Amino acid sequence: MLQIVGALILLIAGFAILRLLFRALISTASALAGLILLCLFGPALLAGYITERITRLFHIRWLAGVFLTIAGMIISLMWGLDGKHIALEAHTFDSVKFILTTALAGGLLAVPLQIKNIQQNGITPEDISKEINGYYCCFYTAFFLMACSACAPLIALQYDISPSLMWWGGLLYWLAALVTLLWAASQIQALKKLTCAISQTLEEQPVLNSKSWQTSLQNDYSLPDSLTERIWLTLISQRISRGELREFELADGNWLLNNAWYERNMAGFNEQLKENLSFTPDELKTLFRNRLNLSPEANDDFLDRCLDGGDWYPFSEGRRFVSFHHVDELRVCASCGLTEVHHAPENHNPDPEWYCSSLCRETEILCQEIYERPYNCFISDATANGLILMKLPETWSTNEKMFASGGQGHGFAAERGNHIVDRVRLKNARILGDNNARNGADRLVSGTEIQTKYCSTA
Repeated sequence: MLQIVGALILLIAGFAILRLLFRALISTASALAGLILLCLFGPALLAGYITERITRLFHIRWLAGVFLTIAGMIISLMWGLDGKHIALEAHTFDSVKFILTTALAGGLLAVPLQIKNIQQNGITPEDISKEINGYYCCFYTAFFLMACSACAPLIALQYDISPSLMWWGGLLYWLAALVTLLWAASQIQALKKLTCAISQTLEEQPVLNSKSWQTSLQNDYSLPDSLTERIWLTLISQRISRGELREFELADGNWLLNNAWYERNMAGFNEQLKENLSFTPDELKTLFRNRLNLSPEANDDFLDRCLDGGDWYPFSEGRRFVSFHHVDELRVCASCGLTEVHHAPENHNPDPEWYCSSLCRETEILCQEIYERPYNCFISDATANGLILMKLPETWSTNEKMFASGGQGHGFAAERGNHIVDRVRLKNARILGDNNARNGADRLVSGTEIQTKYCSTA
């Protein structure tokens, strides 16, 4: 039995060691391949980068490309048709292939037209300056790679190296130049298509989920995700600043709404809100339905936070939505915010400070007294006040009894309310029993037992 266990342990250890060796081998091979590629193509890439920087510095980047393309095409025609290359025969693939890549490089010089088309969709050259620099770097690098390909047969002749080996080396450099040019062309085309798609979508679609649409664009176009995100945010920011789009941050992400379409829809809804004084959450949801084509989560969040035709008010029967058209028919407690309907007679000046109860009025008076208290007195009483506030979380759960059904809710409310008032006045107040007993004292305040329920403080 021990031998079997030992064999299993050795087997598992062997597999673990083999796995580590395989990973090390893969890492070594990757590093070696990268080093070989750097040695082969690094000089051409560095030369292309330096050429791009120099020509950009002197503002001759495009013009230098034109002269280079013309010179390259003349040399390629001389090699391919007249056989002027000492190591290549005319009318063969080895000599004609340079005409293809040079012609493709000439097509890349149409980049000003591509940039102009991109600008029509709202993107400036400054927004994509990094991508344009990379585009020209690929352009010049391709010419240096073609030069390396053309020099490979000459090196074979000069240093007596295997012609077959150098032929494959020259072909590798030429393929690298071809891939570089094709990649640069595909990137500028994808960028143009991306800006066109974004502009067209923002014009045609009245509602978009920003995050999901951005993800879709990143999947559809062969561009870096960071570039796609930057272009997307740039274009929507322009439209938001011009007042063409509205952006709402809702439950499941940011939503973009065409401003004119949004205002038409909300104008009709705000007119419907005027038909009734107030709406419960369910009534409002039924009335609104999903007129903005949002997701269910976003629709509920929009109704809760983003309606601009009214506001939510706390009534005694619950939270209700009231149109701004009817706010003059309401009065709101200046202390607790409780709202009730108040049909005041005409030419009646509303009370700017209405209180729903004597407790709220007295609380407001006490708060005002504390606010107006001299600074030195306030500091001296800060410890006592702080201890009172620290007790609030502890008693929060028991305060639910103030709203209990069964006939004693108001008694508990009065008992608790009067107790808080006495404590704020810095009196030694204590609740006895906490059961709102019909007979017997409810509270002990500064040595005095108090049983009256609704309005008595010490």
